[in-house]
Amino acid sequence: MGLIYSGKLWIIQRFISGFSNNSFLVTCKRTKKSIIIDTPAAPVDLLKSSKNFHIVGILITHGHSDHLEGFKDVYDRHQVPVGIGNNDINSLPLKPKDYINVNDGKINRFGDLVIRSIETPGHTAGSTCYFLPGESPGLEPHLFSGDTLFPGGPGKSSSYANFLEIVKSITTKIYTLPKHTYILPGHGEFITLEDSTKEFNEFNNNPLDNKTFGNVKWIR
Repeated sequence: MGLIYSGKLWIIQRFISGFSNNSFLVTCKRTKKSIIIDTPAAPVDLLKSSKNFHIVGILITHGHSDHLEGFKDVYDRHQVPVGIGNNDINSLPLKPKDYINVNDGKINRFGDLVIRSIETPGHTAGSTCYFLPGESPGLEPHLFSGDTLFPGGPGKSSSYANFLEIVKSITTKIYTLPKHTYILPGHGEFITLEDSTKEFNEFNNNPLDNKTFGNVKWIR
């Protein structure tokens, strides 16, 4: 468990479990309302910490099993509305009582948290990132990118068409965010959008062929 951001209005905690998966607990300081982002296996520390807050929602970045193996444990504890991209909704291990609308561009408010959903298909058809703007001008926004974007490259693609789709999602929807945005992926460490863009620009100087898919790295 680690506190990765503490501002005037909210805090962000990260928990690592499962296949080195990241899950996040984002909490409004004023109301103690919190949302959970992704539910990997063995979410012991996440559940222990969540007891101290008022959990009001669960947001899932995409429907792959490593992000959902702890879903039943988390949902059974909190019984709150769930958000997941429509094209991945059938991946949920159980059907929640209520859903959060996470269609592209939808803004959801949880206390002082204002989170915008960004549909980013490519890794899966329903992949969705969640954008938390900076608390005030000049303060870091955060993007919970799931397996869409990591330091070093995009998430795994299963075909050339899917690779082109994930690149389109990244370049038209993520790289248009403020350059000082912190990208918080579903595995591993973080990167700023500015640094990620520099990596992509180096990659984009090279020609592509229809064998470019799978685990692609921006810097070769």
